[in-house]
Amino acid sequence: MKYFQVLSLLVLFTFVGVTGCSQKESVTSISNVEEKHLKEYSRTYIGDNSKVMAIVQSLPGGETLKDLNLHNKSLRVTYGYNDGSLSEDDILQYWFDGKKTLEKNFLYNAIYLTILVPNAQSYSFKVDNQSFSISRKEMSTFISKNIDSLPSSDELLKEKKAQDFIDRNTKKIDSMVESKDSLKQFFKSFPIKELQG
Repeated sequence: MKYFQVLSLLVLFTFVGVTGCSQKESVTSISNVEEKHLKEYSRTYIGDNSKVMAIVQSLPGGETLKDLNLHNKSLRVTYGYNDGSLSEDDILQYWFDGKKTLEKNFLYNAIYLTILVPNAQSYSFKVDNQSFSISRKEMSTFISKNIDSLPSSDELLKEKKAQDFIDRNTKKIDSMVESKDSLKQFFKSFPIKELQG
């Protein structure tokens, strides 16, 4: 009887181990971002590189972060294969899934980085041969016009200002990013560029 119990446990642990190891790491999407977790990083500034990296990794696509460059107060994020548990094919399939994930994530991430890292002067994202850049001034104007009046950079660095802005506007941000018309309007003004070879 004991032999049977030990054998059963051994089979169970082997099964759990094999299935656990074979599951691919899931990539964060807009629907499973935890705004509560993001708000913990309010009042972050370029210069506090570990916090900026934590924000980027908490945003959609964060598990595919390949490089983060914060030179000259420009926040540049490169997504791609990073020796993690996702293959290059898995990463490309996530970003280029035919459901506008690339566009939605670029806009969503630019909005949250504008709120949470207010001393950055610009925000850039790159995946494969697709690149997008926008200045802080352009993002601030877009947010104020389409979501809610964005406090100044100095105000966002004060206690709870960024958190309050997120609390008031999470649903507006989510619905705007999911709107085909909003995406079309935004990227008509600020296009994603295809990099040459």
